Amino acid sequence: MSTLANYRDHLAEIGKLGSAAALLGWDQQTHMPPKAAPYRAQVQGKLARMAFELATADALGQYLSELRQDETLSRLQKASVRINGKAYYRARAIPADFVEERQIAQSEAQGAWIEARRTNNYALFQPHLEKAVGFARRLADYYGYEEHPYDALLEDYEPGLTCRQLRAIIEPLKAELVPFLRKLVTEGRAPDADILAGRYDADELRKLSRHALEIIGYDFAAGALDDVTHPFTSTIGPGDVRITNRYPTDTPLPSLFGALHEGGHALYNQGFTDELYALNLAGGSSNGIHESQSRMIENQVGRSLPFWQFFQAVLAEHFPKFAAVPADALYRACNVVAPSLIRVEADEVTYNFHIMLRFEIEAGLVEGSIGVADLPKRWNQAMSDYLGIVPPTDSVGVLQDVHWSFGYIGYFPSYMLGNLYAAQMLPTIRRSLPHFDDHLRHGDLKPLVGWLRENVHQHGAAYEPNELMRRITGEPLNPQHFVAYVKDKYSDIYGL
Repeated sequence: MSTLANYRDHLAEIGKLGSAAALLGWDQQTHMPPKAAPYRAQVQGKLARMAFELATADALGQYLSELRQDETLSRLQKASVRINGKAYYRARAIPADFVEERQIAQSEAQGAWIEARRTNNYALFQPHLEKAVGFARRLADYYGYEEHPYDALLEDYEPGLTCRQLRAIIEPLKAELVPFLRKLVTEGRAPDADILAGRYDADELRKLSRHALEIIGYDFAAGALDDVTHPFTSTIGPGDVRITNRYPTDTPLPSLFGALHEGGHALYNQGFTDELYALNLAGGSSNGIHESQSRMIENQVGRSLPFWQFFQAVLAEHFPKFAAVPADALYRACNVVAPSLIRVEADEVTYNFHIMLRFEIEAGLVEGSIGVADLPKRWNQAMSDYLGIVPPTDSVGVLQDVHWSFGYIGYFPSYMLGNLYAAQMLPTIRRSLPHFDDHLRHGDLKPLVGWLRENVHQHGAAYEPNELMRRITGEPLNPQHFVAYVKDKYSDIYGL
């Protein structure tokens, strides 16, 4: 067999183990009985170690070395060698025992987080978070870094990004968004959100979410929709991309936008070709680019007036009380700007503040300037500083996100970057699809999804984020596109 064939076979074996681990992880969050948790943690730890040993095997290093010299490789094959080679040498710095130990701890932490959030008991989760932070610090030391240990963690989610660069993005955003938020609150006319208040049947909300996913083009023959405490999308493998959602019953918006958000992630993963999976390029360009796809479907589509000119009738089909409510009123009601406790329910103007405070906290945890025991107090102070509100309980404060139970320290900045990438893509999309709004008014997302398939999805992880953005928009990340987007949109909604 050729070196390329051996390489592909080796990646396929890693992929099978990853698929098994993803299936177990999805099951743990959706259907696994609580008493199964201890043994499940051991199984997941074993799978993680097996996949890691394959991903750091000498044979893979030899294949990568030989293929770097092969000029006959296709564009995607060369990208695979480049990206998997980088991951290979990073992973070789980590002991296999560490990988297994960390995976077991993460699996145990997930059940503890669910119970801690349910009972508003931070002390239940604290020892698990202590472990997660300890693992993050050790991981940063294994990887190595020049300026800040958080840089080493960011690399897994946003290749090439550092704390210094992230702060250079954040500070100008704050300088623009803080006074704009103040102006909206003090000078603007807030939309009437009372039209959405009420009690909603969870089963009907579930049907509404499924309906919305069908509209955006999510393929249920290659996926599923399940209930969960904190929504996520899980890619088990080719032809199997699953969505989860939650259904608060006091308003239809959290479950609807949760479905659209996770649907955006799922459309990206359902758009990956078999070749991308075979070359281990099916993870996307970065987590920020992945979030751009979910935030675009949730916000640029789901919170737009043309979408609501179509979706008003869909909402009324499930909840007849909205039959006489104008689309414009629903559009405005779902775009109220106000500081909120819950990140996933935040509006487009304040959402990035939730990410900024999480970044500051994570960087402090990793460098040691913030202690895990002090976290609820620091969280509440950061919420007060950024948003002017203080969570009444830890369940809607420091315990609200699932990420730390997974060990995802370094992930949160990707959400903010996703907002910026999506806003930067939008003008290019509008130029390419001059009837974009008309398509949305008719509930036709095929042109948009087709554009995303061609310009984003088909490349998988072949391009790093700024290179992909240059190919799409002609420039690297430029946060001013997001600033212009929110100022134009919300100045109009608030009558400024």
